[in-house]
Amino acid sequence: MTQNPFSIGHKPVPISQARVEGIGVNPLDARRIDVAVDLTPCQQTLRLEMAIVGPDDQEWSSITIVHNRQWLIDKIMHFRRDALPGEYVLHVGLFDDQELVHHARKRFVVPPPQDP
Repeated sequence: MTQNPFSIGHKPVPISQARVEGIGVNPLDARRIDVAVDLTPCQQTLRLEMAIVGPDDQEWSSITIVHNRQWLIDKIMHFRRDALPGEYVLHVGLFDDQELVHHARKRFVVPPPQDP
């Protein structure tokens, strides 16, 4: 299902003008990160790629959405192992076929585990 851009006052733009308008990141636990991304409504479908890079400069999670028509994205990204405490970076890329149209990033911190 796609959202109706006219219901919230946005006019869809050509893919070359698509942008990441906002990013929210909320670590849920040692392996799950709640990610919300707001995009400029677009006239065409685009490819959306998201990747989380950890404090060790390694990719911890990634997702690709092909032929994306939504501009309000809410996903749970899963780490491959328990998180290291420290700063992570969520990278969001918007693509027209293989061409990068826009890139944005959001830094967030995963705190050390708390003892029970």
